[in-house]
Amino acid sequence: MHTFWTTIFYQPIYNALIFIMDKVTFGDIGFAIILLTIIVKLILAPLTRKSIRSQILMKKMEPELKQIKKDYPNKEEQAKKTFDLYKKYGTNPFSGCLVILIQLPVIFALYYVFYKGITVDQSLIYSFINIPEISHTKFLNLIEMSSKNIPLAILTGLSQFVQGYLSIPLKNKEPNEEKEKKQPDFQEALSNSMQTNIKYILPVFIAFVAYQTSAAVALYWITSNVFTIVQEWHIRRKLKNS
Repeated sequence: MHTFWTTIFYQPIYNALIFIMDKVTFGDIGFAIILLTIIVKLILAPLTRKSIRSQILMKKMEPELKQIKKDYPNKEEQAKKTFDLYKKYGTNPFSGCLVILIQLPVIFALYYVFYKGITVDQSLIYSFINIPEISHTKFLNLIEMSSKNIPLAILTGLSQFVQGYLSIPLKNKEPNEEKEKKQPDFQEALSNSMQTNIKYILPVFIAFVAYQTSAAVALYWITSNVFTIVQEWHIRRKLKNS
């Protein structure tokens, strides 16, 4: 399994990084990290777009789904009406999860390339890839990519917070009377708890990991988050206008 993952996911991304360093960024590892991350994100863009679209539509459908549960206590009728609603919006509850699962091996491989450090492993390099001479591992000749970097770790956490904030749409405000009467069920309470974790705890955790590993991992995460923020903003704007 490890060999399969290395051959199919890790090795191609690792070789792409070496190629970019040699032919495009002329040894600047920071620019190579940014460029490789953008290329991988562009390749995954159709899948990410589908996942974000599914997430937005699911949120949009929420009031109608609640109404169906209210109007049709019979499970069979409820399932039929729910299926019709998904058909109407052109989505399904599992499409977003499936898309994320497809992306995970690629994203993990990309992260692992930078996590392992800026080294040239000749056993992994394809025969047609030229091995560049790495004189330094600095970004813009200033930031050491193989060392810990506090400012980049903080930027990682901030970019993750913004991305998480955008990915969780704000709830519609309910009148105070309704809010007092309504007691959140277990599912809703769990959802609220998860959203809080994603918004506030995850950015702190990722900033900590980015600091503990290296500036290379932090730069990858910042680039990835900024790309996702722009992509999500564009998709939401497009759906709003359609």
